[in-house]
Amino acid sequence: MGTTWTLKTTSTNISQQKIEERLKQINAIFSTWDASSELSALNQYSVGEWFPVSKPLFYLLQQSQQLRRKTNGYFDPGIGRLIDIWGFGTQKITQKPSIIDLQQAFKNSSIRYLLLRDGQNRAVKKTQDIQINLSAIAKGYAVDALAELDGGQNYLIEIGGEVLASGNNQGNSWTVGIEKPDHSQPIAIKLNNQAIATSGDYRNYFSWNGKRYQHIFNPQNPLPTSNDLSSVSVIHPQAMIADAYATALLAMGKSRAIALAKKLKLSVILILSQQQNFKVLKINQQAIK
Repeated sequence: MGTTWTLKTTSTNISQQKIEERLKQINAIFSTWDASSELSALNQYSVGEWFPVSKPLFYLLQQSQQLRRKTNGYFDPGIGRLIDIWGFGTQKITQKPSIIDLQQAFKNSSIRYLLLRDGQNRAVKKTQDIQINLSAIAKGYAVDALAELDGGQNYLIEIGGEVLASGNNQGNSWTVGIEKPDHSQPIAIKLNNQAIATSGDYRNYFSWNGKRYQHIFNPQNPLPTSNDLSSVSVIHPQAMIADAYATALLAMGKSRAIALAKKLKLSVILILSQQQNFKVLKINQQAIK
């Protein structure tokens, strides 16, 4: 999926070979970087035709639709066309898209245009020519999958910045740092059988007409997000869920992010934009170890 992985463990039941074999399986399903993956095949499939899918892909698409509803549309992996047209996908661009190109891509950018059919003939069908990009949830899913593979009690797993910790680190709590956009002292977070996922605007972004745009999209328009948040970290028992919510909260801005975090009782660390001096806000702080 175009990123790296790390696993620290005391278990003797797991090897690098087993890890890489499992990640290759996951990559072969979800990666948009692999033109032969199952997801890539779905993206290339005809509109209006049922496409048989594996159980893991169906599960993640089903979860994505549920998370889209819970976040009022701010989590939407059906925006692959917008991701690609702005150069945040596998192909880089040399010039910004035209208004016409943006309108056309936006018209075909939502997972609500995907029908799911469960059961013996499990399949999905695109009702519009959408492209699905699961990069905001599949890395978290892969972290959870490696945790099942490890089978031990003490481990820390990281894929592309999404982290899951279990047990302890030689008797001490697993501690991770949330990077600050101004490169000051990271925020230390102790994880107790928890995952943490972070989305930020200070790694993958571009400046256009004097304004900085993130690689995250607001479902209300075809432009990348530009708001009062610089970073969002979500702590949750599942890395997959933390991954998705971090993306959605970053897209919606401070006020909506705080309201949704409180409504869903999510443990969240917000870092505000440079205009607000990168102020740090912790929501549901009692759940943050």
